Amino acid sequence: MYKTYTPTYKATAGADQVISTGKSILHAIIIGADVASSVIEVSDSATDGDGNVKIYLAGSTLMTSTGGAIKVGALFPNGITVDTTNQTHVTYIWEPIA
Repeated sequence: MYKTYTPTYKATAGADQVISTGKSILHAIIIGADVASSVIEVSDSATDGDGNVKIYLAGSTLMTSTGGAIKVGALFPNGITVDTTNQTHVTYIWEPIA
């Protein structure tokens, strides 16, 4: 039996992009494009992308330098919200925890 995860795609950069509003595991971040001066902040929050930051990625070649995917496997007890500066075409692979 296969385990099912939830993909959430964000085409544009922006603040307070909610991925999950409850306890979750973030399994991976897939970066679909190299973008100059990009930043991805992933916070343990159901609403605030720059509060309680757990993951911070920055650079102009995030897709190339990471191979396009970053394995995470981290627990976010309060939810997952991201702030992205300039970075477009990002998919977050996550799983809700009951």
